[in-house]
Amino acid sequence: MRKLVRNKIPHFAPDAKYRKLAPAEIELALKDKIVEEALEVKAASNDQNLIEELGDVYSVLEAFLNYKKIDKQLFLKKVAEKNREKGTFSEYLLMETNNDK
Repeated sequence: MRKLVRNKIPHFAPDAKYRKLAPAEIELALKDKIVEEALEVKAASNDQNLIEELGDVYSVLEAFLNYKKIDKQLFLKKVAEKNREKGTFSEYLLMETNNDK
């Protein structure tokens, strides 16, 4: 198994091998971690587990913003702009079409 882990994990699992990622590997590792955590959100069996997994998604997102040197306020501004233009997910609308696009 190879995956991006939190900074303190080596203290909890000292028998595993760890290495610092090369700069060229970081972006893909962060993308893979977001997918991993999103799948764990999907699989969450109760609210407590869901909160924990959503927190993990949030932590990875913050790490990604930091890595890409994206200002958090700029990011939130872009989110707000898209919400104004296209709406939010607050009405829980499901789109159904006859094609796979």
